[in-house]
Amino acid sequence: MKKTILLSLVAFTTLISSVGLGWVETTPTQKLYTFKFKLKAVSYEYSRTAPSYEEAYESAAQACFNHYKGNRHLAEDEGLDIIDTCANPRI
Repeated sequence: MKKTILLSLVAFTTLISSVGLGWVETTPTQKLYTFKFKLKAVSYEYSRTAPSYEEAYESAAQACFNHYKGNRHLAEDEGLDIIDTCANPRI
C-alpha cells in the first residue's frame, strides 16, 4: 500500500514538473492600429503598433488632444469639442 502511494506521488510529481518545463511565456502580439479624427474640417490620423486596442487608443487620444490643442490656452467649449473628438475616433 505504501509502495503504491509512493509510486503514485512520484508519477504525479514527474508529470507536474514536465508540464512546468513546457511552459513558455510569449510576448503579446503587436498589431498596427490607425485612428482618424476630424474636428471642424481639420483631419488628423494617428497610427501605433501596440499589443492591445486599449493601449493604442489611449496613445491616440492623447496625441489627438495635443495636436488640436497645440501650445495655446483653450476656451471651455473648444476644449470640450476637442475632448469629444479625441474620445470618439474613427478606426
